[in-house]
Amino acid sequence: MFVTIASTAFGGGQKAQIRRATVERGWLTDDEFVQAIEIVELMPGANLVNLAVYIGERLGGPMGAVAGFLGVTITPFVIVLLVGWWYFSPYNVPALRGALAGCAAGAIGLTLANALELTTSHLRKPIELALIGLTALSVAVWHMHLLVLIAVMGGLGIANAVLATRKARAA
Repeated sequence: MFVTIASTAFGGGQKAQIRRATVERGWLTDDEFVQAIEIVELMPGANLVNLAVYIGERLGGPMGAVAGFLGVTITPFVIVLLVGWWYFSPYNVPALRGALAGCAAGAIGLTLANALELTTSHLRKPIELALIGLTALSVAVWHMHLLVLIAVMGGLGIANAVLATRKARAA
């Protein structure tokens, strides 16, 4: 699965495809996938690689983690080597620069689509939706430092989850 996705998608589209594939196969629920994203985004390194290692380890232990890592890294590595060779070769033409610019635009669109798709499960939860909106504003408009953002929004998210859990247990 990781080899196929890594060789056919890029940017935010990879996360969306991994989400679809893991949920459809019953490997993770939608909530478990969102939790996995939250965990891997706190870890150092590339989120996609961390996600592949996390899912691989969860499904197949240490060997699954290795398989996830190799599956998500080998194909893109080869593709980048080939595109790099082509870019710096005498065959570099304006069409290549245009194609790379198109890939960048596509990655932005796929990232936005992924963000919207991951947000849909929170539409019926106004507090979570407000936290998502505040996080987006904090990054895009107010340029809040990452550590402050994690402390504030993470703290508010944890508090909200604790209150929701207590409320559910009381009911």
